[in-house]
Amino acid sequence: MTYSLNPKKYLPHEYPRRTLTVQLNRDVCSPSDRFMDTDKDNFMVALKWAKVDKMMLYNRQQVTFDYETDWGLKATLIGKREENESCGKMTFTTLDQPAPTEFRRTGNGDFLKTTEVTARLRYAPGETYINNKLRRRVINMDAPVFSISHTMGFDGIMGGQYNYNFTEAHIYKRFWLSSWGKLDFSLKAGIQWSQVPYPLLIHPAANQSYIIAPETFNLINTMEFINDRYASFMMSWDLNGKIFNRIPLIKKLHWREYFGVRMLWGSLSDKNNPLLEQNRGNSRLMYFPEGCHVMDPHRPYAELVIGIHNVFKIWHIEYVRRLSYTDLPNSPKWGMRYVIALTF
Repeated sequence: MTYSLNPKKYLPHEYPRRTLTVQLNRDVCSPSDRFMDTDKDNFMVALKWAKVDKMMLYNRQQVTFDYETDWGLKATLIGKREENESCGKMTFTTLDQPAPTEFRRTGNGDFLKTTEVTARLRYAPGETYINNKLRRRVINMDAPVFSISHTMGFDGIMGGQYNYNFTEAHIYKRFWLSSWGKLDFSLKAGIQWSQVPYPLLIHPAANQSYIIAPETFNLINTMEFINDRYASFMMSWDLNGKIFNRIPLIKKLHWREYFGVRMLWGSLSDKNNPLLEQNRGNSRLMYFPEGCHVMDPHRPYAELVIGIHNVFKIWHIEYVRRLSYTDLPNSPKWGMRYVIALTF
């Protein structure tokens, strides 16, 4: 339910958005779902390259207040209460209990309850949008985007089990290179300041579908790396046909070449590492699920993207190559990704 404080012509998300929204959700999800900018019923995204066996049943109540100015600043305040039950090969078992050996297909009977408040500021001067029935989309990517957010969790309030503080910042900018196309840069960084179990630590923005999604890693498994501080860098270069337009016959196809690099740095402090002897029997930390690893802070994860866009005017095809951490079990070395999108 959304209530708009300023009059709207057609839709509540028209610019500037000044709304109060109440959401009640009860559903099943993968921990990486929050990084996907798609609808829950998108069947294309349901096609995965990896086995999905770590899931959560969640019951969420959320109140969001958005206030946008006419000059590009947006302030958001979110209050959320959430109850999660692990299912599949994912459990919320603390270190003072025996390590889990059996997993159920649905609920495992262990819960994680949080109550938190998030404050976020976003500044994007000159950004403009178009609207559809469900959301709005940015149509001029030239505006730089700066955002910073802080989340506070509360123990003992409305069932919350943990006190914690998490801070995250993001910078995005597009650069036009004349006939050489355009470069997009995205830099994110965050830190979990408190001692918390792994579901409240930082997970990489993993995309396990075959569909291209912005600002996600295509070859990272769900929760493959667990950190409490991280930085990610993503660069994409659309050459706008600078090379293909010089090749006979290929020029007539109007293909567009594309290159990208995605990197992730992360570390896990001793207070949040359940693998250390000093944390044995800790009643606050939880056993990592199978397939979770601690990153070497001096060894970033990296993947390279080479793509062809504008195939038949709507088809984008990308080849992704994993450049580091290739020695980990079940880590894919390469993959093909696709999306149908109109670009102008």
